[in-house]
Amino acid sequence: MIQKILDYIVLIFIVGLMMLVSSCEDPISDIPDYYTLELDGRLDTTTEGLYKLKLISTNNSDQTIHRVTGQLLNNGEEPYPPQYVDWESSHVWYLSDTTHVIIRRTINVLGEWVNIDTTYVTQFQGDIVPTINPTSVSGTNGEINTIIAPIEEMRGDTLTVRCTFRDLEETIQFVLE
Repeated sequence: MIQKILDYIVLIFIVGLMMLVSSCEDPISDIPDYYTLELDGRLDTTTEGLYKLKLISTNNSDQTIHRVTGQLLNNGEEPYPPQYVDWESSHVWYLSDTTHVIIRRTINVLGEWVNIDTTYVTQFQGDIVPTINPTSVSGTNGEINTIIAPIEEMRGDTLTVRCTFRDLEETIQFVLE
């Protein structure tokens, strides 16, 4: 009988201790989230504040690769855990009839390169190619990055890039020169 009473006392003590521990509040979770989002096109700007991106190719299927960066902070600090942000671009392009030409080469007995086979890759005709990577994750100091890749056919256009995180949205524009 005394053993049962001791068992009940231990059980009540353990349950009380569990309730006490579970009722403790985490002081970090009491701070409300306050996120800020900023973008940087990393280029010179026009007088209107548009970034100037010089396209580097005259071949329409070659893309000009450029990194867009920014910062996502929570209460002025790097978000923990890291957060995903979404990216959108105003431009896309379509693959043409022949997307790639694969040439297999070898070295002949004279030490010269010779083409031995040519293959044309055509099955992707009409596929849409985005000009931006759609998602990234915040890193050290809240840094966020994506890549834009417009093509020659877009020269003279203004490409709009939008980044969103929850209810935050920032937009920047690039004049494609």
